[in-house]
Amino acid sequence: MAQGDQVKNGKAFEYALASTYTEKLQAIGIKVTLVENSALNVAKGYFSEFCVDERLRYKEAAYQTLDTMVRLEPGLLVQKKENDMLYVCLNDDNEGEDGDVRDVVFSRQTPRWEVGFSAKNNNDAVKHSRLSSVLDFGESWVNIPCSDAYWTEISPIFNYLEEAKNNKQTWNDLGSDKAEKVYMPLLAAFRKELLKIDKENQGVPQKLIRYLVGKYPFYKIIKDDAHSMVVVKAFNIEGELNKTVSGRKPQYKTPQINLPTRIVEFEMKPGSDNTLHMILDGGWEISFRIHNASTKVEKSLKFDIKLLGNPPVLFTQHLFQNPNNGILDNI
Repeated sequence: MAQGDQVKNGKAFEYALASTYTEKLQAIGIKVTLVENSALNVAKGYFSEFCVDERLRYKEAAYQTLDTMVRLEPGLLVQKKENDMLYVCLNDDNEGEDGDVRDVVFSRQTPRWEVGFSAKNNNDAVKHSRLSSVLDFGESWVNIPCSDAYWTEISPIFNYLEEAKNNKQTWNDLGSDKAEKVYMPLLAAFRKELLKIDKENQGVPQKLIRYLVGKYPFYKIIKDDAHSMVVVKAFNIEGELNKTVSGRKPQYKTPQINLPTRIVEFEMKPGSDNTLHMILDGGWEISFRIHNASTKVEKSLKFDIKLLGNPPVLFTQHLFQNPNNGILDNI
């Protein structure tokens, strides 16, 4: 799938989630406001480009999760006073750059409460960070600047890319040099520097996971068309999910998950020339796949970072897509 299609489909699912929750909760008498902002307009625009049947499938997938979420998050249903309002807001993309990976946020003013969702359409990546000759991943990821040795090591790689860019070459033009002169040496330098930062500083594994999963607790909702299901995961790192609201308790408390304390292994994926695999304690596993994000050569490369493993206690629910059953039908 092209990068543009992935973004379009992801934004459409964000809108489907926000609009479906709004409509279904309003239908049972909950006062809900879908906040008008630029993020909503963009997502709605992408959603509107789909045919009627496809839009329905997006909304059905979103609705399939609502039964679970009202059981886990009573704040979605609790309306203490007649004028209490539940606000539904889509986050702008720059929120993610600031450490907020939530795409859709539900909130109340009285009592003050909020919960956020990361919406994924056939995609479970956690970050799409970049490496370049000027981007300091150490500073932005774990608040520890990269060393002079790192910048010296990657300089020839990006000089090579700059020359290729000036010659208007495509990535295909580079042939085997793409892996041998770019991917592999850049990943080697990245690996060496991250291990160096970890060795010389405290708390790096925790900071790394914090960077990847965000600074706020959230639910990840993944629309998985290949298996006709929707997956719900609760990243309850701070124990801030499943709050009792106005005396109403959640039907289930999702387990609080712990951050890792050490990197156990960090090596190239066997048989791969573009992917590093990291294993940490506590069940955490991370895949760092680097790739060119466009046809023409650029002076930066993009990571596709995925959580291959997470603590076994992390709440995960697989829901087969079937929109015609739910707790709300009986409220």
